[in-house]
Amino acid sequence: MQDVDLFAVQARAHPELFSSLEAFKSKLEAQAKAIDALRERDAEGRYLYPALAVWPENYALFASLFGAPGASRARSSTRAMIRLALRRLPKLVSTLVKERPGSLEEALFTATAPETFAAIDETFSGLARRYALHIVAGSAYLPRFEPAPFRAEGTQIYNTSMLYSDRGELLAVSRKQNLVPTQEDVLHLSPGDERDLPMVSLPFGRFATLICYDGFNEAHTKDEPGFRRCGVLVDQKGVEIVAQPSANAWEWDAPWVFNEPGESLLRREQWFKEGFFRQLQECESIRYVVNP
Repeated sequence: MQDVDLFAVQARAHPELFSSLEAFKSKLEAQAKAIDALRERDAEGRYLYPALAVWPENYALFASLFGAPGASRARSSTRAMIRLALRRLPKLVSTLVKERPGSLEEALFTATAPETFAAIDETFSGLARRYALHIVAGSAYLPRFEPAPFRAEGTQIYNTSMLYSDRGELLAVSRKQNLVPTQEDVLHLSPGDERDLPMVSLPFGRFATLICYDGFNEAHTKDEPGFRRCGVLVDQKGVEIVAQPSANAWEWDAPWVFNEPGESLLRREQWFKEGFFRQLQECESIRYVVNP
């Protein structure tokens, strides 16, 4: 395995980030410049090693808001999505009538998918190319798609993460397998399957993306029969580096909301007890996990 610079971008997604595509690009450019300043170089200023940067889960989720003035100033994500739906009403109605999705959420995410994908692809592929970075572009809610030109395939929506090469090429698309109860299931997201866990040979090693909960060692609740220990799955296929873009909806120092009777774990304790850290003890090929 070749030496590599690894970066976990611990970035906060705040409303101003989605006020416009220009604001989004500007913020991401500043983050990429900060990464670039940390990379090791030789005496002539050339990079000594290839690099991988991973943005957090859901970081680009609200990229569709760029076309809905005022949505980024809404007091909640629900109100923001209502404003977006009103702005995209003709397309939303068309999607509902022609595609007959299973829910209003699926219809809205499908109707806005072209804009969401375009914003992510344009921004992150450009950063990857300009800064010679391999990039895991966080995640967003998208249907299955063909990328060039963009074409949605169905209306099932997945928590989707895209990997870009250091030349700006879209190399792989990963879809979350394990949906977080009370968070993602209520949005009518669909779980990915084994084909949605692509493994890629990069210049510095065999690579895979596991979106947040996919890296956990055990399910949050006893009522998740489809839960998969994806870390072990990719380890068995020789993966050496895993990106685990993550988002946390609960207070870090508060009691874990899914504690069983008699348990008193805090969220931060549960993360290490049940998360990827625990699963790594069984892994043989995985050497690094990049977990923003």
